[in-house]
Amino acid sequence: MAAIPIWKDKIIDLGSASILFRLRDSDTRYTGKATARPGVSTAKVRVNDICADLLSNSLPSITDRTFTSFGLQTYYLEKSTNGVSWTSVDNFMFYNDWSYDYGFTGNSLSDPITGRVTSDMYILSSSKEISSNVSATYRKSNNSTTSRSTTVSPTPNHGTCCFYAGAVSDTVRITINSKNYYIATGCFKYALYYVNGYGGWDQFLIEGQYLESDSMTRYTKETEYTNTDRSNRGTDNYVNEVVKSWTLHTGLMTDSQAAKMHHLLNSTMVYLCDIPYNTYVPVIITDTTCEYKTYKNQGRQMVTYTITVELAQNRIRR
Repeated sequence: MAAIPIWKDKIIDLGSASILFRLRDSDTRYTGKATARPGVSTAKVRVNDICADLLSNSLPSITDRTFTSFGLQTYYLEKSTNGVSWTSVDNFMFYNDWSYDYGFTGNSLSDPITGRVTSDMYILSSSKEISSNVSATYRKSNNSTTSRSTTVSPTPNHGTCCFYAGAVSDTVRITINSKNYYIATGCFKYALYYVNGYGGWDQFLIEGQYLESDSMTRYTKETEYTNTDRSNRGTDNYVNEVVKSWTLHTGLMTDSQAAKMHHLLNSTMVYLCDIPYNTYVPVIITDTTCEYKTYKNQGRQMVTYTITVELAQNRIRR
């Protein structure tokens, strides 16, 4: 059974003008009553709207040569006239694709924006309908290649593989699932790992400058005080709420690269990676506009983006 992008309408005819129905996996997830619209003889249900809230992506294992399955769930639609006896109508699977891309027919769910990584980074690459294993081809500067693979079990499956970019010395390019990743040289601090529009994982290296900042909200209360006792302050600052944020500047980008920025800026699942320490923290992109920049209408100058992210966790100091 092939999985369906969650944005595509999956409409099922229940065959009756008014009837009870339920959606379940191992447990019942939704129960309701469907009634035919005026002028239509049978009731129909759009099940992708029901299943949308049941899908999620979590950060997969970030270790060399691993595979993490998406674990796509099969859903069953059933109908009943009395709410006791249920009859099977259809079954289906969805994956977390919000691209609204009618032209997307590929097997790889990853679509890297620049494809640039450092030798200290891990590369995440997502695919669907994987048969047995995923291979990565490491190409060196002398044009020789080395292949490394990870086993997929059970098969076939949907999921994300992870390869360490620096596993083979003198690597200049790595190819995974027909996508190329180029080794950038230099000292880079941050990268963003995110779920793209197709529901797959990608990474984006921050090649420009960055600024880390804290926004503080101070909570105080008035207390009694005396001029002879320093501990009686009069006003106590009993807690500070700190919102940590980063302003990140991308490197120079071409038209085709800039056209993919919506995958990152529209994502609801983003992690900031501190590359030297290999740590990952959840963040929220606070930019409210995604501008499709091109250098053709920008005076034929290569363009950059400025991205603002906030730590998606509360931080307080008492």
